[in-house]
Amino acid sequence: MAKVKPEAEEAFNRWYNEDHLPKALERFPGVVSGRRYQIMEGEDEYRFMTMYEFETYEAMQKAVNSEAIQGLIKEFDEAFGKGGRKKLLAVQLKALAVG
Repeated sequence: MAKVKPEAEEAFNRWYNEDHLPKALERFPGVVSGRRYQIMEGEDEYRFMTMYEFETYEAMQKAVNSEAIQGLIKEFDEAFGKGGRKKLLAVQLKALAVG
């Protein structure tokens, strides 16, 4: 999930679509797809959410702990500021939905 200042949203969308997502799909072995959503209501701070689908749980774990993801996080931080990201793994989302 990401929070982006309203005045930076256009640059964020361009960066995400043209730079970040293609790099993530290329650099994460076992990734099947990636989709980004804009949260329209119910969340005032983190208004963008991305979901990546992986072939296996192990592939997801490998990507989450990889140098590749650290590089992509660094690029986000440099462009849009530190502290603008929050991650939840699929198992955490399931726990939130089930309770």
